[in-house]
Amino acid sequence: MAVDPYSRGVGFVVIEGQDRLIDWGLRSTGKADNAKAARVIDKLIDRFRPDVLALEDWDSAGARRCKRVERLLDRIAAKEGPRVLVCLITRRQICAIGPLPQTGTKHGRACFLAERFPELQPFLRPSRKPWDPEDDRMSVFDALSFAVACSETARKTE
Repeated sequence: MAVDPYSRGVGFVVIEGQDRLIDWGLRSTGKADNAKAARVIDKLIDRFRPDVLALEDWDSAGARRCKRVERLLDRIAAKEGPRVLVCLITRRQICAIGPLPQTGTKHGRACFLAERFPELQPFLRPSRKPWDPEDDRMSVFDALSFAVACSETARKTE
């Protein structure tokens, strides 16, 4: 399972192996609220009982997160232990997903992942203009990129 907090909620995906998408979606917190987001993530963990929880490594070079999200991710990472193993994914690992050069952009990576997981095609939005805010649904693709990168990293170390 992988989660990606955004300003008003949490995007999540649950995969099995490398190519089986079990569930995905957005869970709203209504506003920027770490306590609500942590409860949402706790419920997701209780529901799916994942072996691994993939998160963006917010301490790695190039991670761009506000302090509120960093505190939330610290709180989630503290759950590591007997309940769930936390896998931190760096931006470099995320950028390594996909063989195509256009996967270096966030939208390009989302397009690549939507091809790999066709059930996510309806979530894919057109490329946004620089002045437009990012669509909340991109959080699902961010979470999926964390899950795929975690899965690929685990496969390479076997």
